[in-house]
Amino acid sequence: MHSLKSRLEAREAKSLDSSLFLLMAGIAAVGMQALVLSPLLTDIAAGLSAGPREIGFASGAYGAGVALMALLAAPRLGHWPKRTAIRCAFAILAAGLVLCAFAWDWRVLVVGQLIAGLASGIIIPGTYALTADITPAPMRSRAIGRVLFGWSIALVGGVPIAAALADLVDWRTTLVIIAALAAAMTVAIGLLPKATSQVAQRVSYGEALATPGIVIGLAATFAYMIGFYQTYTFIGDHVRHLHGSGAWLPGLIAGSYGLGFGAAMVFDGWIDRVGSRKLMAFTLFLVGVNYLVLPLAMLNIWSVVLYPFLWGVGNHLCMTVLVSFMGSAPTERRGTVMGLFSCTTYVAHALGGGLYGSIYAANGFAAVSIAATGTLFLAALAVAIFLPRQA
Repeated sequence: MHSLKSRLEAREAKSLDSSLFLLMAGIAAVGMQALVLSPLLTDIAAGLSAGPREIGFASGAYGAGVALMALLAAPRLGHWPKRTAIRCAFAILAAGLVLCAFAWDWRVLVVGQLIAGLASGIIIPGTYALTADITPAPMRSRAIGRVLFGWSIALVGGVPIAAALADLVDWRTTLVIIAALAAAMTVAIGLLPKATSQVAQRVSYGEALATPGIVIGLAATFAYMIGFYQTYTFIGDHVRHLHGSGAWLPGLIAGSYGLGFGAAMVFDGWIDRVGSRKLMAFTLFLVGVNYLVLPLAMLNIWSVVLYPFLWGVGNHLCMTVLVSFMGSAPTERRGTVMGLFSCTTYVAHALGGGLYGSIYAANGFAAVSIAATGTLFLAALAVAIFLPRQA
């Protein structure tokens, strides 16, 4: 009897591992296309006779698309079959990327990025919610950390390879290849088990926001995300002009960041033990300190490559804390909460690319990075004061 129980538990663990691997691969695919714009920004701008400001609008359009779809889908995420929704969204993502690849004007690129964003607005929160659904609560931070490792794969492998391809071939071919990867994910996600934690009723925004701590958690998410996107979007263009490099240098930045983001998985068990509520203010403050150092680190070619590893470590800690906190919402509210989480994330993305494009063009990279520090410090203070210590 004991042997049978052990075999069943081993089979369940293997099934969970396989599901988490596929969900991680999905995040890697969507992460690659979301993050590749930064190292390609200079080439795309030249190809479309545009400037950083216009390409910043394209990045902002992607964020706006994710935010809009996440907001529309949020009350329905718990009601929909998540696997089917994610597969359909990957097909739409591939179509949007093809339009971007064949764009003849920066405005067409904006439309393609908007379509890609609408698709990602289902993929990202759906993946996070499904991860929380299939994982026992004591393992949730570790499971979410594994799925978030998909962002590391995108940064370490996908983005540097895409940047190298852009130097060897061109940015259009690179986007076509990424579109093919998105199309392949429609098949891969079909291997996930059909069973999901669907609820009979839609859960309204009001019900989700009434969950203790969710409002301050969303505010912290906004601060964290706008700090990242207002810097990451423009750091590639900044170092290319500062050091006279091609797309390979921003690609190395992405790779170094991704290595740090992935290496920080070793702390996920610690996050489970201490608790995401207790760590949120600390991790926000830690990331804020990073943005004080970041402009200085970009002055030397060696620190350009090495420092983003530390940036990645800090961001993984903060991201895992935020996603784990949102994932701890009651099951019936989790889909809506994750939809609001993604909406908040990509409102920040839209503002990071759109609003800060003008600030970057006028005042340089140090201005946007130091502004991120102020935002993160305010968020850390607000969390320390207002976040309930108990659920």
